[in-house]
Amino acid sequence: MRRRCTRSLAILALLAILAPRSYGQGAPAHPPAAASGVTTGTTAPRYRYRLLGVYDRVSGEPLQDVAVTDVLSGTSANTTATGTVSLQFLPEGGSLVRIRKVGYEAQTMFVAISPADTTPITLVLQKATQLPTVVVNATAPTYRSPRLQEAEKRIQTGVGYSINEAEMRKNDNSTLANTIRSRLPGLMSVTGPHGETYFVSTRKVCRQSFGCRAPNCYVSVFIDGVQSTILPDFDRLSTQDYAIAEYFPGGAEVPPEYGGLDSPCGALLLWTREQ
Repeated sequence: MRRRCTRSLAILALLAILAPRSYGQGAPAHPPAAASGVTTGTTAPRYRYRLLGVYDRVSGEPLQDVAVTDVLSGTSANTTATGTVSLQFLPEGGSLVRIRKVGYEAQTMFVAISPADTTPITLVLQKATQLPTVVVNATAPTYRSPRLQEAEKRIQTGVGYSINEAEMRKNDNSTLANTIRSRLPGLMSVTGPHGETYFVSTRKVCRQSFGCRAPNCYVSVFIDGVQSTILPDFDRLSTQDYAIAEYFPGGAEVPPEYGGLDSPCGALLLWTREQ
């Protein structure tokens, strides 16, 4: 009798092993829906699917084919017919995002990606101001946003160092690291722990006055006027995405709106192209 019971238990155990497994506890009740640029079947947590919606400021209509780009990596996705796009392509923690559509004023903003940041983001774009007809050459853009105009005015003052758009366009096939390294005095490139390229000030190599084993006075980086809270790897940024670069070594040279005296390591301002 004992032998028969033992055999029965062994058969039941074998059947349990061979039986096809089904989703049990821990499987999401409602998996995230597939969105533009997102592969179905992924196991990413829900907050990784944060949505961004883009609409026309005047009509309120959703805008399709708006390019939403991670400025720090170059990864991009377009909005769908509903004006929305999943931000799953952004890294954990978030990144600087550039929102651009032909005929509209571009915007740059920091978007957080974390368990505490799940609310969909709504953004409205203003149509670009139509400028009077002017004579331009074949390569010059016909629209200059206020932000680029302000940058050009600062360059004319002679304060700090800069790379204008004509020079940037000559280096379209180069990384931004190489373009900046040889053209902006006061900056020194350093290598990160995984081969990244960052920039530190040569005027103040170390933030602290003692105990500095390696250069760590990283410059403050602003892209389209928004400060990056993440150190960008300049080897991953392409020169062809930027119109102007400005560098203010520090102190009173830094414009107040970009840190002023509170920027001992200097401020690097990058302005993306209109087209």
